[in-house]
Amino acid sequence: MAPVGSSRSDLRRPGRGGGTDQESSKPKPRLDGDDLCAICDNGGNVTCCDGGCGRSFHLTDENSEGSRCRLVLGLTKERAEMILADDDKDFICKNCKYEQHQCFACGKLGSSDLSSEAEVFQCEIDDCGRFYHPKCVAKLLYPDNRLEASLFGDQVAARQKFTCPIHECIECKGEENKNDRNMQFAVCRRCPTTYHRKCLPSDIPFKTKEGPNGYMQRAWDELEAPDGCVIARDRILIYCTKHEIIKKLGTPKRNHIIFPDEEDIPEEEELLDNASPESPQSPPPVERDQNQCSCSSPINSFAPVSLFTHPHPGTCGWLGD
Repeated sequence: MAPVGSSRSDLRRPGRGGGTDQESSKPKPRLDGDDLCAICDNGGNVTCCDGGCGRSFHLTDENSEGSRCRLVLGLTKERAEMILADDDKDFICKNCKYEQHQCFACGKLGSSDLSSEAEVFQCEIDDCGRFYHPKCVAKLLYPDNRLEASLFGDQVAARQKFTCPIHECIECKGEENKNDRNMQFAVCRRCPTTYHRKCLPSDIPFKTKEGPNGYMQRAWDELEAPDGCVIARDRILIYCTKHEIIKKLGTPKRNHIIFPDEEDIPEEEELLDNASPESPQSPPPVERDQNQCSCSSPINSFAPVSLFTHPHPGTCGWLGD
């Protein structure tokens, strides 16, 4: 893939070279989808949303985590099986169905209906899919200039296209070049924080360290396929240090997704505690400080190999960045 062009910084700021209006229609479709579930961050048999957000979800009940993902989506087991059985039928998540999406900066739900009074707007980059309140994205892009932030927010609210802060390094402000390993992006799964590999802080490690002063893995640049082959990613996955890692999960708490008309969902800790002995979920470790490691062995990949099954026909497959 070719390096990102220099025009991206102009597109980020509508007043400096972008400035085209967003279409007053549904969110734009993505060319591909995420290869990890947006709810639990694990891979395996995931199904892409066809509504424009580009996220993927577990619809199957292969394990307790998959079951909880389906429940969070508000799908019965029968309904999920019907979606999986019909390759010609689109799967639309509730956010896209009701045109209400979360701001990726503040996490609050807002209308994304461009034919009405939209509150959140989608980044224009095709493979991004993230939404923002105008004021939230303006504050991220212009943290030290209130006037510029105000003008930029007004432009986004007026439906001018923009590029969100995920598409530049938070440290050096440089762009991504996937042909240069050092310039590969490391993108947080929970917030608009991106680093180049060369700019990645030491407190976002690629390996778990055991011992009393150990720490949990926060960065993954490869995944393990069902056949045991290691797949190198062209974009690093991280949890930045703003997000506490829950040891029994290996991820931050999975309460970050909000759907319209959300029903009562069992707490994932309850499902993990009630998992059968055959469940692939590892037993919970002894509680210690956040950065201490209580694992008997390091986490080998972002998505445990036990969760990798053959993808359902018509879904994203293994890699969909």
